[in-house]
Amino acid sequence: MPEKNALRVTESWRASYHPALVLRAGDTVTPGRKDAEYPGWQWVENSSGLGGWIPADILTGPRITQDFDSSELTVETGQTVTSLVTRANWHWCRDRQGREGWLPTTHIEKT
Repeated sequence: MPEKNALRVTESWRASYHPALVLRAGDTVTPGRKDAEYPGWQWVENSSGLGGWIPADILTGPRITQDFDSSELTVETGQTVTSLVTRANWHWCRDRQGREGWLPTTHIEKT
């Protein structure tokens, strides 16, 4: 029986940003543009100038309201991953090797 949150990768995805931006609730950032391709996401930069995309709803003014990790998961077509969290058409997934990161819904489907 397939796992409840199992997804199949329909198109390879490569992590876009290294290093990933990791934020903690209460951190202050510099907000940037909102993403037109993936609504609900906004670019921010931390005090060191490292940038990344975050869900816009965790930003109140310049403050982050909850912990967030912007890591993306590099995967190949046909691979199976488990969805752990869904936000604004992206899934935080874990692969069979235990690696975790975000994948867009456009690159995955239910098994």
